[in-house]
Amino acid sequence: MNTLLSFFMMFFFLFSGYTQNDYPEPAKKNIRLFYIQHSKNHNTVVYDANTKDGIIDSSQPIKVYRIVYTQGGIKKPLSWIEKKFAYRLKLLESKPNLFKFRLVSRKGMYFYLNDDECKGARIYVTVNTHKMYLDKMFIQVKSGTLGINVKVEYILFYGKGYNSGEPIIEKLIIK
Repeated sequence: MNTLLSFFMMFFFLFSGYTQNDYPEPAKKNIRLFYIQHSKNHNTVVYDANTKDGIIDSSQPIKVYRIVYTQGGIKKPLSWIEKKFAYRLKLLESKPNLFKFRLVSRKGMYFYLNDDECKGARIYVTVNTHKMYLDKMFIQVKSGTLGINVKVEYILFYGKGYNSGEPIIEKLIIK
């Protein structure tokens, strides 16, 4: 019994540090792929499937925009800097119902958009050898001197196991 209690306490404390208190969650949509939030403010970058008549538009498979909660939750396009250096998904490969991307800020990590007749459009990614369908990411930012030289400390990936469908959280520490 003591071992079981210790396990649950360790699990609770380990994952309770991964939660973001008071962060708004964008309204759910059937075309929502995932979203990204960060520790600097509650503004959110949203990734939605770009469909025409229920089919993913192969010329621009994903719509990316931000919800600016610091300005009342208005929807805005990404800024030039956000597109160039951070949140834009760069299309690498395109096959029928399967698209390969990477964030412009993360070389070597690939995101796959597949469109399944039964389950719809979904993004999957492999983090720490765990393949998962992605729901959201949280970026812990660390500011340098005078708020300049901002660096990412770690990224939390929330989703469901690719094969199991069970909820999963993966932490990627950035060195």
